Amino acid sequence: MVQIVLSISEKHNKKLRELAMKEYEGKKGALSAIVEKGIDLVDEEAKRMEAHYKILEIARKSTWKGDGKFDRNKLYEERMRQISR
Repeated sequence: MVQIVLSISEKHNKKLRELAMKEYEGKKGALSAIVEKGIDLVDEEAKRMEAHYKILEIARKSTWKGDGKFDRNKLYEERMRQISR
């Protein structure tokens, strides 16, 4: 375990302690557990946003315009040509 000293506002201190009490019923290590959980949530959200932006970039670069009409045989032939390159 590593110890970190933080400065947070009174408002966030109160929220942190309320969350720790509610989530872990004031057990030993509750504050640390809430902070670690928050870090994990922020990390997950950052990864989710990164994946979202990657998908948007792939869609932006796509040549298919999505008119809703396609010929399955033509698509299959095109994909086979791309794979064989």
